[in-house]
Amino acid sequence: MSGVLDHPEESEGGRSRYADLLRNRRFVLYTISSTLANTGYAVYAISVPWLTLSFSRSFLLVGLVLFAEFGVYALTFAVAPWVDRVRDKRTIFLLCYPLQAVAAGLIGLSLFDHFLTPGLLIGLVLAISFLWDFPWVAYNIVPRLLLPPDQLFRASGLKGLLQGASLVSGNAVGAALVVLVSPSGGMLLYAVLLILGAGVAALVSLPVAGTTVGTRYWADFREGWTHFARKARQSLLPLASVELVQGFFLAAPTLLIAAVAYRVLARDASAYTLLYVAWVVGGVAAGLVLGETNPRRQVGRILLVALVAQGTLVLLAVVSAQDLLWGAVAWLLFGGAAAAYSGAKYVFLWAAYPSDVVGRVSSNLYVFTGTSTAVGALVLGAVAGAWSPLEFGELVGLGFFVAGALVLLLPSIRRLAF
Repeated sequence: MSGVLDHPEESEGGRSRYADLLRNRRFVLYTISSTLANTGYAVYAISVPWLTLSFSRSFLLVGLVLFAEFGVYALTFAVAPWVDRVRDKRTIFLLCYPLQAVAAGLIGLSLFDHFLTPGLLIGLVLAISFLWDFPWVAYNIVPRLLLPPDQLFRASGLKGLLQGASLVSGNAVGAALVVLVSPSGGMLLYAVLLILGAGVAALVSLPVAGTTVGTRYWADFREGWTHFARKARQSLLPLASVELVQGFFLAAPTLLIAAVAYRVLARDASAYTLLYVAWVVGGVAAGLVLGETNPRRQVGRILLVALVAQGTLVLLAVVSAQDLLWGAVAWLLFGGAAAAYSGAKYVFLWAAYPSDVVGRVSSNLYVFTGTSTAVGALVLGAVAGAWSPLEFGELVGLGFFVAGALVLLLPSIRRLAF
């Protein structure tokens, strides 16, 4: 273990360079570990909706599974005080990754051996989601421990670069398993990647954050909400209102891509794969652009433009649904806009709050996002089954426009910067 590192120094000359990050061995190892786990999650995310649809033929069950997944993600605020008080954040990865691997492996084996039931699937998804809450909180803490604020956007871009090949290939391999083997192959690959991620995490020596976390859970819990709600100009309550709206539609792309492939493109699993991978590639590209431009003073404007772009692009995606190529282009651009929104939001949180509270603050914001996403997944799952993809897409586009209008009406969000 290294010593306390709460406020790393700025890069030489005040400029962040990719070379500075590549020389940071701990950051590179941490990024490789998280990349393996997140690549596995991408395989999981592409497999679960098709897996559920394949054995149940029910969009409602797809919505229920996503409701279970995102509903548990909303509980990160409850586990965040414990994660903040763990001095060696590496412990989180070493415990949670292997347990998630067991649950993912059970999904794959039960589907392969034909004893998977809706109840068992939802139960295992709940377990995976709960175990994912702990690393998710840690992900929002570790960059702030390892890097100064001026490197955070570029670090996000470099992480996207390092993840790019493995993320795209992971989706391609997972998609191939969905098409050629069955979605059970994706679950087993997810388990393997989690085990590899845990192995690399064991090699990382993370700095110990200077911490004000005490020994009483409820005191730490209240402190996190105080920072969230009352930190003068950086209060996150206005942003929480936007998250309630955009979070409701966060599961919509997964449902909409599945609906287009299943209904418009004759249940073509390869079409589902192409559209899904295009969405992912767009997100990777956006991360690189943000890293290169380092828009520290433009966070609020990025949030506004990204929401409006998502509303526009989802409409283009459903209008062009019968043309696979143009549909893929629309989903590629949509993925870029979605990643720009998410990347700008979380980099701001990493930079604007001390490392000993950023886990709690990020998780408290996700209460609004995750709760709304869980409800939205359940409602939108029913809508996906009852409405045409075009009607469904029009509803989703309207939702993103409403979220963008909220940002436009709330100057405190438009001024977000660090």
